[in-house]
Amino acid sequence: MNADDHEIPIPEESDSSDLDDDSGIRRSRAELDAMIERLWSAAQAHRGLLEQLHERVAQIEAREDADTEHLARWLAFPAPPAAEDLECEGETPLFTIAHFVAYYNEVYVGRPGSRAVAIPDCWLDHPGLLAEIATLTYTWRAAHLGKRANPRDAQHWHDRWRPAFAERLVSEWTHPHCLTDTHKPVGAASLPDRYTLES
Repeated sequence: MNADDHEIPIPEESDSSDLDDDSGIRRSRAELDAMIERLWSAAQAHRGLLEQLHERVAQIEAREDADTEHLARWLAFPAPPAAEDLECEGETPLFTIAHFVAYYNEVYVGRPGSRAVAIPDCWLDHPGLLAEIATLTYTWRAAHLGKRANPRDAQHWHDRWRPAFAERLVSEWTHPHCLTDTHKPVGAASLPDRYTLES
């Protein structure tokens, strides 16, 4: 006995109208193709709606994270204004960073002679300093603002990020003149930031 002895007959295309579904209704090939086309169109429409819903949920979550109404309970002072706040729409991250610098200088300056000194006014003229202040700003915001803020991240920021930044501020990013008097170029030359270039 070989495979040829048990061949299963394959119906010709013209015989497809003779097939019955479970309800006993006969469907032609054209009817089935039309049904598949309608189902495909409906699936595509639902896919578009789902994408819109996912986008809307992401926007709501982003607003909730940026919303300063969700201030951490342990944050003793008002958060500095930021481009991510609803009322500051249209501002760039430089706006956020500049306000954080002012906040930092009001809150985190230590006793005379300590490493906890104010960020100098010439911070925009020191590329490495600007790069680090940017991450310092946004890690502070992530630790203190929005639904995902938590005291563990806030303490980590105070214990690790801020002291290490303070050390580099006085030892790497600026000239001592910048911290006590006026800007003096040192290290990397001033660079145009991308937000100004995009304007």
